[in-house]
Amino acid sequence: MQRSMGAGKGRSSGGGRRREGAPLGAILALAVAAAVALLAAEFATVASVSLEGESCTVIYDASPELADRCSLSGFERHGGALILLALVAAGAGFAARTGATTTGGGVLVVVAVVVLGLALFGDLPVTGETGAIGLDFEGATAKPGPGFFLELVGGVLALAAGLLALLGARSGNAGASAPTRRQRPAR
Repeated sequence: MQRSMGAGKGRSSGGGRRREGAPLGAILALAVAAAVALLAAEFATVASVSLEGESCTVIYDASPELADRCSLSGFERHGGALILLALVAAGAGFAARTGATTTGGGVLVVVAVVVLGLALFGDLPVTGETGAIGLDFEGATAKPGPGFFLELVGGVLALAAGLLALLGARSGNAGASAPTRRQRPAR
C-alpha cells in the first residue's frame, strides 16, 4: 500500500503538477499565435488616409512631404517594438511550456498590457486623424488598417496565454500541497 502511495506521490510532483495545473500546449499555442500577429502587425498598415475619388498618387504629386502620412505601418509607428514584443511573447510561451508557468504567464500579461496600450492609446487616436492631408485635401478620410487589428489580436492572445498560465499555475500549486498533507498522518 505504501508502494502505491509512493508511486502516486511521484506522479503528482513536478511533471504531473504541471500537466494538471495549466494546459501548457494551449499556453504555448496562444503565445506563438500572439507573436505571429505582432510580427505581422509590424509590417502591415496600422492607419491610412484616403482621398474621396482619388488615390494617394495625387498627394505624392502635390505634396511629397505629406505622402508619408498616407499609410503608416507598425514599424513607422513603433520602430520595431512589436518585433521585440513578439520575441518576448514567444519566449515566455516556451518558458511556460517548460514549467515556468508563473514567470511565463507574468511576462505574457506584461507584454499584453504594453501591446494593448500601444494599440489603444497610441494607434487608435491616429486611425481617425487625417492630419495635414485633411487640411490640404477635401474629402480625406482616415481609417484603421489591418495592422491595428493585428495588434489588438496579438495583445488579446498574449493576455489569454498569460492568464491561462497564471491561473493554471495557481491551481496546480494548490493541488500539489494536498497529497503531501494526506500522506503525513499515514507514517
